Amino acid sequence: MIILQSHREKHPIFQKQKVFVECKSLIDELLEVQHFRTIYNIFVAMLCIFILRAVIVDFLDNGCFVLDLEIFTFSFGGLHMVPLPWLIMFLYTLLMPYKVLQIWAASVKTLQFPTLLTVIAAVVLLIGHTTVLGFYPIYTVVSQPFGPASRLIIILEQLRFLMKSHSFLRETVPPILRATSNNGKMQPPQFSTYLYFLFCPTFIYREHYPRTPDVRWGYVIGNFTKFFGCLISIAMLYKCHFIPIFSNANKHPFSFKTLVLYIFNAIVPAIYCLLLSFFGFLHCWQNAFAEMLRFADRSFYKDWWNATSFPVYFRNWNLIVHDWLYYYVYQDLMWVLKGKAQSVALLSTFITSAVAHEYAITLSFGFFYPFQFILWILIVLGGIIHSTPNRGNKSPNKNIQFWACFLVGVALQFSLPSLEWYAQVHCPVQKNTSWTRMIPRFWSCYS
Repeated sequence: MIILQSHREKHPIFQKQKVFVECKSLIDELLEVQHFRTIYNIFVAMLCIFILRAVIVDFLDNGCFVLDLEIFTFSFGGLHMVPLPWLIMFLYTLLMPYKVLQIWAASVKTLQFPTLLTVIAAVVLLIGHTTVLGFYPIYTVVSQPFGPASRLIIILEQLRFLMKSHSFLRETVPPILRATSNNGKMQPPQFSTYLYFLFCPTFIYREHYPRTPDVRWGYVIGNFTKFFGCLISIAMLYKCHFIPIFSNANKHPFSFKTLVLYIFNAIVPAIYCLLLSFFGFLHCWQNAFAEMLRFADRSFYKDWWNATSFPVYFRNWNLIVHDWLYYYVYQDLMWVLKGKAQSVALLSTFITSAVAHEYAITLSFGFFYPFQFILWILIVLGGIIHSTPNRGNKSPNKNIQFWACFLVGVALQFSLPSLEWYAQVHCPVQKNTSWTRMIPRFWSCYS
């Protein structure tokens, strides 16, 4: 253990720590440039015209002005039941890890068998996490009549609480162990810092973060308004594009040609949905909460749109998740592997991310269709095999190649699950079991 600790201190990768600094989100910085602001205004105007078109079509069909958001209400079905499981997971995450840490820190130095106490504390947390943050949310989304978006909220909160509690324990236990080994005593952090961490937009625990002097409530309201506007726009895109394309797929003979047509017809609405999801959640939602909590580090993403490869895109798309994966999966695996087998650590990190994404999608939609998982693994394996040290390559041709592959990949991620969704609707099985949920019905239904 001493040798491993010494190796960890000497190896440069193990000395890396997340440093929080006061900074704006990249889009907020770009919006200060008039040219980018104009492009942003054009995009907003196009969305407004798109929604206006849907309203006019509904008026011509129904004779009255109605913004039909049936897809929105279906997706968020059972939303009024979401607060209860969220509250149970939140109270457990808030109280149990902190209380166990507090008891352990107060007793580990005085007890005759500190190792036994450590094992007991780890077992208690493992049982609690498995029960409350593991089986309970799964049972809730499976047994209750939630819509896909409501299920997704519960599953994402489950993953968020798991990642937050892991970071809290990972960042607080080693300093306490070092203090006790040096005949010192270190108290656990204040409860208020942990409570703040559970809400602030980061998965890396620190006792102190850079804070802004005050809250701009107009900025908060504006971001929440944009967030809900993005949700409505995504709902309208599904209503006007995805549903007409895929709901009648079983009425036509299936062939490779029809599959290609489905994919290419889905490219434009799929990339619009992806951009709206990115802007709504990673920019508007995170900035709104950061502003309310006066959290000054707003680097939730980087310029992923300038990526020239998929590994660069994955590193820049979502820095909140990327940081957690880097420090607690990749870096810790590199420590376990003594700084060797970097490809193994990298592949394990991406597999962890892919499994988490596939897990959330499977429980949200109610069927197992692991295309995204397979696609991610193929991309990562290709990146490892063809990795080059020239990460700073900003060639326009490389960026064009990335976007061409990215557009097709996004269309595949939207179109194939959509075909599977309607295959589940049009070709129901007599008895729905766990096994039937695991087998895609797409090929047999449309063949």
